[in-house]
Amino acid sequence: MGRTDDARDAGGTTRLTKASSALGLLAAFGLAVLANVAVARHYRRFDVTEARLYSLSAPTKETLHALGEPVQINVVVAASDPLQVSIRHLLDAYQAETERLDVHYIDPDRKPAEFLLFQQKYGLLTGKTEDGRVVADAIIVVVKGDRRWFLTHADLVDLSESDEGRARPKLEQGLTLAIRNVLGGERTRVCFAKGHGELGVDEGGARGLGELKHRLERNNVDVTVVDTALVDFKNAQAAPWKDCSLVVVAGPQTPFVPAETRTLTGFAEGGGSLLFFLNPMVDGDKKRVVASGLEPALALGGIEARGDVVFEQDKASRVPGTMGETFLGQPRPHPITEALIKADKPRLIFVLSQSLGRLASATVQPADLVATSNEAFAMTDFLSWSGDGGAPEKRPGDREGSLTVAMASELPKKKPDDARGARLVVFGTASITQGQVWQEPSLRPSAYLVESAISWLTSRPQIVDIPPKQAVMAGLRLTDESMKQVTNYVTLYIPLAAALVGGAVFLRRRSTERRRDAHLRARD
Repeated sequence: MGRTDDARDAGGTTRLTKASSALGLLAAFGLAVLANVAVARHYRRFDVTEARLYSLSAPTKETLHALGEPVQINVVVAASDPLQVSIRHLLDAYQAETERLDVHYIDPDRKPAEFLLFQQKYGLLTGKTEDGRVVADAIIVVVKGDRRWFLTHADLVDLSESDEGRARPKLEQGLTLAIRNVLGGERTRVCFAKGHGELGVDEGGARGLGELKHRLERNNVDVTVVDTALVDFKNAQAAPWKDCSLVVVAGPQTPFVPAETRTLTGFAEGGGSLLFFLNPMVDGDKKRVVASGLEPALALGGIEARGDVVFEQDKASRVPGTMGETFLGQPRPHPITEALIKADKPRLIFVLSQSLGRLASATVQPADLVATSNEAFAMTDFLSWSGDGGAPEKRPGDREGSLTVAMASELPKKKPDDARGARLVVFGTASITQGQVWQEPSLRPSAYLVESAISWLTSRPQIVDIPPKQAVMAGLRLTDESMKQVTNYVTLYIPLAAALVGGAVFLRRRSTERRRDAHLRARD
């Protein structure tokens, strides 16, 4: 009994209990240290916003991971500006991907002297809002060496829906493009052929290539149009594509002549890349399907255009309301389609496409990019059927699915020290190059396919074309009618509701007190 008493302190706690508590505290401290080390080594950020505002796209991550030298980002936004929080969160996500971003925040209101020096250094224009806040024409300046890129509010937020009180963030698109632009490097020249009824690069709207041109130029790509009608092909020295990295032929309506095609095959044999979007071509009287004249260039990559029209019969792949000439293509494994395959059921919409095949005599084996379902077929006598009308049906001589509608090929290197050989990509339709695939959110996978093909052909990083984020509420738009309603709520409805609730509470309390008093009197 005495030993037990000796083992206790004045409060009745045993020494063993004290030792156990101390060990527990040490163990908890050690676990906390280990947890912090693990978190520091395996840093992760989670974006729980409904519109995924701070989840970075694949082109952005690729750009950040490839940074070889530090890039400075100067943010000139007051702490009271609602955009400041979004910019800070997004740049935190950028810095989680790389250590080569030096982000510096300048508050024009709190640090006017620092802002004045920054303004003089970069030539910013400034002014004041009605509430006295200092604002600059550029709110973000991205700098690398002597290169600089300025971003304004318009580059970061789309206010086209401001009448509805909504704004569409463009933060990631603007920041990533700015970083790409200050990185510099050799500019790529993409040449578009003209002279055979091709889609126009200067034509906007749903049918032109203006959207594609705009995105290429924003990614430091020079876009040039080469009108083959102005080239003297009788001159053996004619080289209309000599300064091009890539030649694009988008939707020709009339065949290329042999002299024109020879310049394209010579360009590819010299290491240049080709991108063809070839609809089924018909003659002027629309009596028969004719060859495009580009067959020798396609043969370099072991590809043949079959001059038929694909009809999809699978209900899950055929676009509703069509006869199957408009269908959803299925991507096949390739560096061009890698990101699309990871996506959940990408919508690659093809319209009036011809099928493509492999030449049996080819020394180069092309790869499939996009194919149809097994229930599709390719109509070889399309013009006869279109004259007869009715639902398309498979006839003798038509090709059975699965059918390939896009292919890619890489030629052998010309020299051992070359990075790669010439590359060729062929699509059986030009419909996926038109402006609507960039304008309609449901068609964005088709736009990404085109951009990814151009990036692969030119050996450039993936084109930065981040889909717009979901519009979010940016403020309230109050009309005279809504102001009257607000006034009624503030001056009438809310006070009346408070009075009714107070009266109900008062009556209930009086009733409770009466019952209690009655109960006490009954006991007495």
